[in-house]
Amino acid sequence: MFSLLHAGCTRPLDSAILAERVRYAAERLDFETFLPHRSIPEVLRILRGEPGRDSLRSSRRDLVVDLLWAQQESPHRLWTLLLTQAFEDDLVKRRRALRGDEDPALDDLVLGTFLGALEEIPCWVVAEDLRKHVLCVWQRALARALRDPRRPAARRVTAPPASGVDCVAQDDAADSSEVA
Repeated sequence: MFSLLHAGCTRPLDSAILAERVRYAAERLDFETFLPHRSIPEVLRILRGEPGRDSLRSSRRDLVVDLLWAQQESPHRLWTLLLTQAFEDDLVKRRRALRGDEDPALDDLVLGTFLGALEEIPCWVVAEDLRKHVLCVWQRALARALRDPRRPAARRVTAPPASGVDCVAQDDAADSSEVA
């Protein structure tokens, strides 16, 4: 396991992603449907693109939408692993906002709630809203998990900072401002 406190924490996933791509190819023929003319090394390079270059930023944004769409249409571990790398900055920011010390259980909670948000993306969410939807679902799930009375009190985080993502839903209005 890796610590979500450090940038670059998802780099160890590279070998798992490459192995999963081989497995995906053996299981399915539709990789090109979701990522036409892209190889996994190219996808990883784009996901880690240099933030100052507009063309990389826009292609990265488009790639993340394509990965979310692939996960929505045809869930698979390959998409989950790639999306974990795509959302690395968000994972690190949310984890740091909770508490800055090493805590593998808190790392697992942040990562687990993120993966849960990726598991079932409803078909009614349009491509342009997929990122926002995943971030909102993740935010609410993490807020609920942090408030869970079954979590040990020593590990419970009571007031994480508010998020910049506007995802207030009527039934979850209280959850939406609790997690960064």
